Amino acid sequence: MVRITSDRYNEAYERIKRDSLDGNCIIFVAPDVDAICCCKILQSLLKRDIIQHKIVPVSGYQDLQKANDDLVAKDEQLRTIIMINCGGLVELSEILKVNDLVTIYILDSHRPLHLDNIVGHNNICVFDDDDESEKMEELIQIYEELFYQDSEEDDDIEDDDEIDTDDERIQSNRPRQRRRLNDGTNTNKRLQQRKREEQLQDYYSSLYYANSSAGQMYILATQLGKTNNELLWLAITGVTAQYIFEKNDTTKYMDYVKRFSDDVALFNLSASNSTNKTSSSSSTKAEDSIQCEDEYRFMLFRHWSLYDSMFHSGYVASKLGVWREFGQKRLNNMFAKMGFSLQQCHQVYTHMDMDLKNILRTKIETVAPLYGLTDICFPSFSRTYGWKYRLSASDVVYALATLLETSPSAAAALGEPVDWNDDQDWGELEDTTNEHPQDLGSVRRKWWMRNFYTSYDSLNSIDGIRRGISLCMKIQKAIVRQGTSIIDKKNTRTLKSFRMVLIKDGPDLPLFQHPLTLSKLALFLTDAYREHGKRNLPFVISSLDEEHDSYLVVANTGAPTFGDVRRNRFGIAFQIASVETNARTSFDSFETSVLQIHKNDLEHFLEKLYVGAS
Repeated sequence: MVRITSDRYNEAYERIKRDSLDGNCIIFVAPDVDAICCCKILQSLLKRDIIQHKIVPVSGYQDLQKANDDLVAKDEQLRTIIMINCGGLVELSEILKVNDLVTIYILDSHRPLHLDNIVGHNNICVFDDDDESEKMEELIQIYEELFYQDSEEDDDIEDDDEIDTDDERIQSNRPRQRRRLNDGTNTNKRLQQRKREEQLQDYYSSLYYANSSAGQMYILATQLGKTNNELLWLAITGVTAQYIFEKNDTTKYMDYVKRFSDDVALFNLSASNSTNKTSSSSSTKAEDSIQCEDEYRFMLFRHWSLYDSMFHSGYVASKLGVWREFGQKRLNNMFAKMGFSLQQCHQVYTHMDMDLKNILRTKIETVAPLYGLTDICFPSFSRTYGWKYRLSASDVVYALATLLETSPSAAAALGEPVDWNDDQDWGELEDTTNEHPQDLGSVRRKWWMRNFYTSYDSLNSIDGIRRGISLCMKIQKAIVRQGTSIIDKKNTRTLKSFRMVLIKDGPDLPLFQHPLTLSKLALFLTDAYREHGKRNLPFVISSLDEEHDSYLVVANTGAPTFGDVRRNRFGIAFQIASVETNARTSFDSFETSVLQIHKNDLEHFLEKLYVGAS
């Protein structure tokens, strides 16, 4: 059993250091904000200890399989593989074939973890947080009893009894089928085994998220005594990404806020006192500092106009119902009650009158609750770059996510020239996009790796973040425009257990070809229907991919209130519907509730999904 709890992170790192003396290290990184921040922290630690390593972005399981053939199998000096936000959901030994000299470390925020990675292989180590420690220990014990117990228990089964040995799984992140005990076996034993199997099935039945991987990597840096302002900011960014995209709830987020606040005070003590000092040394330290600061639930307001920021944010838009004329009037009335003219509210925030900016917080806290905006602020952090630029953690998250999800052609169509990273050596994983155009398993965006490196590099580039913010504003307008159109035209079909949306035309269609963009649309619609619908139901959204004659399908469960999360059970439902309809699908994403399906199979698939969910 190799499950690494947080108090043993440093022990695992010391083993990585020892193994680096004998061979190479490969880091596989998923294309999401939390994973990128985690990788940056890890890379900093490895560089300090002069540990050679290779970073390999992977967009899905096809990339992992290709990496196994092109990198893992051919590297005789390979000793360490580190998986960041990928690999935890599946039986990894079936994808990566390594010898006994190689140790694989999984740091994946996706849950449920495939327990075979913990129980079945001594060369696989799984970093796990402590949130479900007792539950995990019980599940591991059950898994061992059911699948790795001594054969003596099988002596109770008669040779001529019928045994179900079907070990086929719809998806590798589901538990294996245990051989069933026959009628001659003790009844209590049968009931106990059935109960244990039900516990495992319940654990594997839905997708949810553990703590941020970047946050966990920062804990490792703390244990090693190697934290600084830069690593702290990376951890803050990763944790904030998990929170604002509703992967972690307020409780988990606040635990990190308390921990980070102490380090912010420690690392930025001189900067916080610099306003009362004139020495050049304190001024220099103040040029790059982090502050604890409440953040508004309307996005990018420091870089947008106050009106656009509030109008295009899911929280404000859903509370006021801005897609209706009445909702727009309420927003205007709120500004009037605050004493802000519409002319000032339509100004870019940096050009607003200083007096208005100084009283914004007071006015918001006084007036917003009158319009149902009772929790319009949440604790967060901001970073000052010199005396001329300031970014909040959410600003950085929105910028990085947009750089990850937006194709260069879509950015150009929106009039946003992005300095895409075209200089990176991508030879590790040759792009096989459209190598087999009729095979949905090969549907991969030609631009995804370029976007990954652009986002990765932007963490150290103010200009990169600014370009991401500018692009994010236009993408967010398209999301709200599409969501408003869906609501106005009543294109939502409400079924018994979920709402269904089909997007197959419109000027913004090319923008909704990435799971993250489609998920943002689902979050916006969830917010809207949570406030104005009769029932709070999950959303299943399908967007036509004209290039590949297929649909991208994303399921979002949506929590009952802001700051909560709800487990996503559509991963298993998608897999079952796909098998029962014999649909041409691809489940290549690390998110189980995302799939690509041939357009001719969509209708039958959705019908089966509806029947199964009912």
